[in-house]
Amino acid sequence: MTFLRSFSILVLCSLFSASQVPSFAQSIVGNTQKTFLIDRPTQGDPIKIVKVMEGTTELQEDGRLFPSKYAWESVFNSDDDWLKRLSLVIENVSSKGIVFLAVGCHLYETADWASEISKHKTVPVIGHASDTVGRRPEQALYSASLGRWLEPDTSATPFSLPPGQTFTIPLEDPEQYQALKSKIEETQPISTMAACDASVSHVFFADGTQWEGHRYKRADPDRPGRWIQISLHDWEVGVPAAKSTQP
Repeated sequence: MTFLRSFSILVLCSLFSASQVPSFAQSIVGNTQKTFLIDRPTQGDPIKIVKVMEGTTELQEDGRLFPSKYAWESVFNSDDDWLKRLSLVIENVSSKGIVFLAVGCHLYETADWASEISKHKTVPVIGHASDTVGRRPEQALYSASLGRWLEPDTSATPFSLPPGQTFTIPLEDPEQYQALKSKIEETQPISTMAACDASVSHVFFADGTQWEGHRYKRADPDRPGRWIQISLHDWEVGVPAAKSTQP
């Protein structure tokens, strides 16, 4: 899963001097400082992040001013398994029912974004976490790279988030956390993971349309696996249903 705006947020953060952002040790144990950065939905987006939770504790924005109003950051103390307790409380602020949500984040050794970008031109990623709920619509099941239709998400539980309702989704699938932890620890201790940046990457609606990368899209009826960007107005008033090209 890819998250298009994560890199742009990191670039924006690089405008700050390294002294403005805390550094993190390479080997740490117990309760230590963690940094959570999220791509905040904007006006016109179909979802709103109501809360960011670490277990039963609501994380608070640290008040640092970014050059972009879209970034939300919290710095807090936690133990090595902090990632498994992170979750987002998401509200459907659109006029349509949501049937699928995908979230995820990149994991880092440090939140010293400016220093890392200065040295490496990017921030080295040590892992990726993700979680989904619901089933993708038929239009999203065609793989252009494979040139065929994928199997339906029948193993996933059907999901419905009506307008005005909220849902809490973990940033990492709880059943996959141990595998992710083991993968990271093949090269370094899990204690070195001190920061993550996150986003809601995909939303699919009951009418088959989607929201991805802050853009609304509908399936292209003539090209399987392709999506056509549409305006918020066209999405709200409805677009012609895409004809099925599945055999």
